[in-house]
Amino acid sequence: MNIKQRAARLGLIGLAVAMAAPAFAQTYSGNNVYKVTRSNGSEAVILANRSPGERISVTFPGAVSSRRVTANPCGLIVLRSTSTVPISNLLSVDGAAIDQTSLPTQLLPRCVDGTLEEARSNDFKTGAGEVVIVKSPNTVYEASFSGGRSRNVTANACGFASITSTSTYDLTRPELDAFEVMGSPYQISTLPAAGLEPVCRTGSLYVPAAW
Repeated sequence: MNIKQRAARLGLIGLAVAMAAPAFAQTYSGNNVYKVTRSNGSEAVILANRSPGERISVTFPGAVSSRRVTANPCGLIVLRSTSTVPISNLLSVDGAAIDQTSLPTQLLPRCVDGTLEEARSNDFKTGAGEVVIVKSPNTVYEASFSGGRSRNVTANACGFASITSTSTYDLTRPELDAFEVMGSPYQISTLPAAGLEPVCRTGSLYVPAAW
């Protein structure tokens, strides 16, 4: 046996000492959903005992979504309900909170050649249920809405999926602490902490020996 072969064999022995792979190893202390610490120090949530390749919808009820909105040539941003987001979910525009209950109800004037037929200097709502924000003409802003968001994760070849932080879903944010998987509610802060995460390599499952 040459030096490289011996080193490789010792490496496999080291892995076996650190990790084990019993058939039921996906669960942690009998839990199918638990949190782990990834190698980069960030936290992730494991959804165990799923079918390999299964797509799983995860909903965060407290998540805030945003979209870009543009003021017309007269400086009005007209916001309406969409098929997925009701106007009642509007939280803010350009970082300024919008209290719809305090907005006056007014007619929406026509914008003709960059001029309103009837001047509007403050935000208002219309009888048709629109919310109108007065800003700078032809300028793009960000509007934020409550109502939650959903994302999909896919189970790996070993049958478990990981929910990790992304730029859109930062799991350290308080509003993302609560989540739902197929209607079942969970909270990241109260999930069992398993320590190191399990590893799936070429379809073989390895879990920390400490489990």
